[in-house]
Parts: sequence; C-alpha cells; structure tokens
Amino acid sequence: MSKLLTQIADFQVMAQFLGVILKDGYRVKYLRVAIASQEYWVKLPKELSQNFDPHLSVGSWLEIIGTQKIDRKKGILKLEASSYSRAGAPNALVNQAVNVSPSPSPNDSPKVVRSKVNKACILICQKSDCWQRGGKEVYQQLEQELRDRGLENHVQIQKTGCQKQCKQAPNLVVMPNKERHSFVKPSQVNGLLNRYLDRN
Repeated sequence: MSKLLTQIADFQVMAQFLGVILKDGYRVKYLRVAIASQEYWVKLPKELSQNFDPHLSVGSWLEIIGTQKIDRKKGILKLEASSYSRAGAPNALVNQAVNVSPSPSPNDSPKVVRSKVNKACILICQKSDCWQRGGKEVYQQLEQELRDRGLENHVQIQKTGCQKQCKQAPNLVVMPNKERHSFVKPSQVNGLLNRYLDRN
C-alpha cells in the first residue's frame, strides 16, 4: 500500500540558483532553486555537497539531474540531485517543472541566504551565546569592512544556526576553505579579511 502512495521518478530540469540551505552551520545540504517561478529545495548527496562550487552566483542557471519522490498521502515532494552543472539561460522560460508543489520545508528550518554574489562566504553564528558575546558587533564590523573595501557584492556574510562551539563564542567559518575562527573580536575582522583575501 505504501508503495502506491509513494511515486519515484527521474527528473532533468533547468533551474535558477537562489541560494543554499546549510546543515551544522557550514555543510551545504540543499540547493534553493527556482523552477517555473516556484522555489524548490534540491537535496545534495554528500559527494556533491563536499564539491559545492562556492563561486556559484545567485541567479545562475543550472541543469539538475536527479530523482524525485512524491509522497501522495502527505503531499510532499522530495528532490535529490545526482548531478548539477552550470548552464546558459534557456531560450524560453518554459521548464519541465516537477509535477507536484513541494511542502514549504524539509525537517531542517530554513536559514536565510542573502541575494548577493556568492563569490566568497563568511558564515557567522547568530545563536544566543555567539550573538550576545560579541557576534553581532563582529557581523556589523564585517559589513563595514566589506563596504569600505568595495567588496560587499563579492563576499557574502551569512548568519547561521548554532555551529556547536558555544563555549568559544563568537564563531565564524570562512568558506570555501571551511576555516573556523572562535573568540572573534571586532578588532580582528580587518586582519581576518586580509588573511583570507590575500590567499585568493
């Protein structure tokens, strides 16, 4: 009976990249994409997640191949990519959209991804320990430094959930190298940016 209520099929679609959903504060778990004017979350298996392109820009077109699973009883659509690659914008905005509208979210709560060019990314914890112990000031200093350097459109600052290092708050992670920094102070932001930007 349960097999009749769950339908599995392959899909191949052109989609516009909107951002990512993170797990554990740094691992890319889902791609947020627009298909035929609707937002979908496409799960990335571990191997694709580990090789995620941090230079992928919001608005870029992707060709995604994978499997869709529809739970007709719950009305839930789950999409999982087996591969994805950059693609040129389609000639016509007619997509082979998936047949069923997805539920608003999988089990994870969504994390906001700012619509900026995702050339580099700094993930900063916004949970209470980090935020109250200086994280908010570090975030504001990062924004100011990037504006002063004219890099606000090239480096994305993303607030995340708990990064599991509460005793070392405030915490941030620099992507794509996944370099963790703890006990960060606003006065250290300039040096951190210099260290990161000098290597790229």
